[in-house]
Amino acid sequence: MSYAGDGGSLEIVPHSGDLEQDRPLGNSLRQDSLFRDANRPAHADHHGQYWKWISVIFRVTVVRHGCVHQESWARTLRLAFQCVGIMYADLGTSPLYVYSNTFKKGVGHPDDLLGVLSIIIYSFILFTMIKIVFIALHANDEGDGGTFALYSLISRYAKICLIPNQQAEDELVLRHKHQPRLSATRRRAQWMKNLLETSNAAKITLFFLTIFATALAISDCMLNPPISVLAAVNGLKLRVSLTNDAEVWITVGILVVFFSVQRFGTDKIGYTFAPVVTLWLLLISGIGIYNVIKYDTGTLRAFDPKHIIGYFRRNKKKGWVSLGEILLCVTGTEALFADLGYFSIRSIQLSSTFILLPSVLLTYIGQAAYLRNNMDNISNAFFSSVPST
Repeated sequence: MSYAGDGGSLEIVPHSGDLEQDRPLGNSLRQDSLFRDANRPAHADHHGQYWKWISVIFRVTVVRHGCVHQESWARTLRLAFQCVGIMYADLGTSPLYVYSNTFKKGVGHPDDLLGVLSIIIYSFILFTMIKIVFIALHANDEGDGGTFALYSLISRYAKICLIPNQQAEDELVLRHKHQPRLSATRRRAQWMKNLLETSNAAKITLFFLTIFATALAISDCMLNPPISVLAAVNGLKLRVSLTNDAEVWITVGILVVFFSVQRFGTDKIGYTFAPVVTLWLLLISGIGIYNVIKYDTGTLRAFDPKHIIGYFRRNKKKGWVSLGEILLCVTGTEALFADLGYFSIRSIQLSSTFILLPSVLLTYIGQAAYLRNNMDNISNAFFSSVPST
């Protein structure tokens, strides 16, 4: 079976051996809404001529599936803008509740704020940015991310599925020829492949881990929106008198509206919420800069990881237990990989590096600077640190 597309062709051929070399795919493009919109011809919308002109000027050469493609920066920037509205709401609103949850019983030592801030900084940089954004995003299944995508990718290289599900499309993967002298890397890969295919325990364990990780992602998607919205609504107490019941019902109403608009699709939601989230990130980063300058520039010492060691020495077991609250700073990171199919690796890397990372870190640093001079306001740290007019 063959398919002729724009600038390339896709051909499915029968698989004739266990290990053989398939030729790279010509032009296998994903068909999600954001990529269709980004690839839409110039006459498809009133912005078409503008993006077409930009794409002629700014083009980059990338390698995808072993083939060289021309990918315009215009499309990458459009996707980067949209993924701000889709992916960064949880990560961008985590400063609302991290400090207040970590120090529920108050701050025991002024340097504890530096210790917690240092953990936040390095957790965000090492886990969110380096591990997920710059490493894990490349471990995708033909552009799709998520736990099932990884399981599907492994299933097409090794017969590990408990239920036979081989499809003709499964042959569209790269395989190396069976050679008398394999490199050390390929020998290890072959050994792992044979282990997974011959061990029922390995198959069951891998399947269980896939389901378990998916369940964790689903539970995270259920918990994060209520926590973020409730934390935001809690800030209204600074201006108006609200009971706990009123907070809950306002939160429920906002969540119903948010989930009801999901039916309009990722494309429209991305364009709608991207300006809102971008403005939010810019504002909280500005507040962070203001608080650092006004209250305590010494908070920047938190970039020294020795404060992490000091925090655990002072707090011992209590410090380790508090990691459950501190690591709320990376909640929502799983969306960067799970939603990869809607965007591209480069678009996520650009928006994360130049928008998300500086905005969130400046917010946490600014809050810590404010709290070192106003420890009594820890219960409502974020809203208390906002400058009053």
